[in-house]
Amino acid sequence: MANNFFKILIGNLFLTKGPQDFPFSTVLMVLCLLANFITGVLVSQSSVELDIAVLAMIVDIAVLLLFVYLVLRGLSKAERFVQTVISLASIGVVYQVIAFIWLNNIDIDVEAPEELKGVAIAFFIFSSWSLAVITHVFRSSFEVRLPLAMVLTICYITISLLAHGFFFPESITTGSITAEPITTGSTVTAPLITEPGK
Repeated sequence: MANNFFKILIGNLFLTKGPQDFPFSTVLMVLCLLANFITGVLVSQSSVELDIAVLAMIVDIAVLLLFVYLVLRGLSKAERFVQTVISLASIGVVYQVIAFIWLNNIDIDVEAPEELKGVAIAFFIFSSWSLAVITHVFRSSFEVRLPLAMVLTICYITISLLAHGFFFPESITTGSITAEPITTGSTVTAPLITEPGK
């Protein structure tokens, strides 16, 4: 069963499968949300206090659950809620693991433009991939055309950022960035660039 789950997850990450391919299991959904929460906190606490990281993940997951539920309910497809959440939460875990490894192994000097350029390109590719995956999941789960799926993705990202701006306004004024729903329902708030000697 585990092997099948990971095959479906990889298929979702590479746009060959959709949320409907995951088994309908509330237990699996809870486990995926828990894994999403834990990995999100681990990534976030690299730049914020633990209590803030925990609260940020609670906000992220709440936005994810509410957004998916309301859209599916509006489209009369509420029965797809569990599988959609499993897909988004498990994808978020993968992205957060990647972010955790990245943030703990990359220290960029602002006086090294080539390094800055490389990180910017890598971050752009990572962001584009994650946004494409979210759009794919929305398109498959909501059964909408690609343009509408893209609009819904933008709406989801905007709502997530607004929620963080409301609950954590200090994150906007600090030297950190919020790569939030780029990791799908999680907050990655950490400095990607450090000054010399820091």
